[in-house]
Amino acid sequence: MYHDVVHGGGKYANDPEVLRAHLEYVRRNHPVVLPGDPLTSGELSACLTFDDAHVGFFHFVYPMLREMGLRAMVAVSTNFILEDTAVPMEQRLGTSSRNGREGAHFQDTACFCTWKELREMQAGGVVEVACHSAGHVDLTRSGIDLEREIHGAGRKIAEHLETFPQTFVFPLGRVNPSVARVTKRFYPYCMRIGGALNRGWRNPGGLIYRLQGDGLQDERGPLRDLWKPRLRYYWNTLRLR
Repeated sequence: MYHDVVHGGGKYANDPEVLRAHLEYVRRNHPVVLPGDPLTSGELSACLTFDDAHVGFFHFVYPMLREMGLRAMVAVSTNFILEDTAVPMEQRLGTSSRNGREGAHFQDTACFCTWKELREMQAGGVVEVACHSAGHVDLTRSGIDLEREIHGAGRKIAEHLETFPQTFVFPLGRVNPSVARVTKRFYPYCMRIGGALNRGWRNPGGLIYRLQGDGLQDERGPLRDLWKPRLRYYWNTLRLR
């Protein structure tokens, strides 16, 4: 699970050159898959997921994926996606996803991928677009319109990309049994944070867990100490909150 990609990195971002070294490590050591792909018995497969669709994904990550022959998933919150923009790339990269979601800031900064860019990446065959809700809100709060945030956002993606997404990524990692039930009606794959490995695409509880990949310090990143996420898997099977 990764977020922004900007020079210098950050708590919720990676420097492009550090990320490049990490992706090369993943490519050399693990089969890279997308949700639903066959898994190789006896090997740890890696699914690369980027939340929020910050423009750094299009500018930095997409070319790396094409160069390395990798595939990745990018999760989109539809409220913040413009059709196209004339804002210079340098300016777009200067605003984080978090700041871009404040008010109407995203309209001026165009810090997220545009629908035009998402169509280009999808057509390139190396990027799969997932749904990250409409407004990137805590879906477990009372008064949230789950139909709009979950199914409506998926329909919006389908309107622009001609394909209803097969994966939903819970914003902020927040999910409870009620939210999970609604989500599973429309999406075969549902992802949260969880900090754990997975036994397959169909975990107990129907949720796929992800390892934190932001703020990389070296090429191995979250794949360095795998005994912790292995144990975490068993803990996660006992809870859903």
